[in-house]
Amino acid sequence: MKSARENLSRYMEIEEILNRFFELFDFCLKECVLPELARNNNQPFAACCKDKYYKVYDLEHPSFGLLREKREALYGTPEEIKESSLISPCEYHTSTGCVLTTCKSPICLAFMCRKSIDALRQNHGIYTYDYLGFNYALEWILTGDMSLPDYEEFRTSCLAMVQTLEEESKS
Repeated sequence: MKSARENLSRYMEIEEILNRFFELFDFCLKECVLPELARNNNQPFAACCKDKYYKVYDLEHPSFGLLREKREALYGTPEEIKESSLISPCEYHTSTGCVLTTCKSPICLAFMCRKSIDALRQNHGIYTYDYLGFNYALEWILTGDMSLPDYEEFRTSCLAMVQTLEEESKS
């Protein structure tokens, strides 16, 4: 059985890959955030962050505890975030968006709205992204419930999405 630290290490590897994916797929900023800011005189808004998802959905499991400890070591406890916006209940959401560049909860890391998933499929031919599937996969990685072959398959699938977007950006 894998240790909580090994589970967290795998999770962090996938998070790094997904962060690269979201950096390349910049749908949220271009299609949601910037137009909404333009409509509302640059007034901050919560976008998709409408709850303390890290508290609501994180599981009581040693690996989730390690993720929380790492997050709080890097960014502070939720109570210590001084620039929390009043527009989202999540303390990690400031007027410029989420302060967490890493150590996000699975639910937050996986989230993509229906419109963005449709754009991913229509504009990039990537059909493998499923919000709930990714959320559960990330949870299973953290809890150790995902086998090594399944982890490798999931990792390869994530890398393939990144590669598709990288190749498109070069052309």
